[in-house]
Amino acid sequence: MEELERYLEKDKYWQQHFLYPLLFQ
Repeated sequence: MEELERYLEKDKYWQQHFLYPLLFQ
C-alpha cells in the first residue's frame, strides 16, 4: 500500500506541475 500512496503523491505532483501548466498556458 505504501508504494501505491507514494505513486499517487507523485501523480498528484505531476498533474499540478506538468499537466496544469500545459492546459493553462
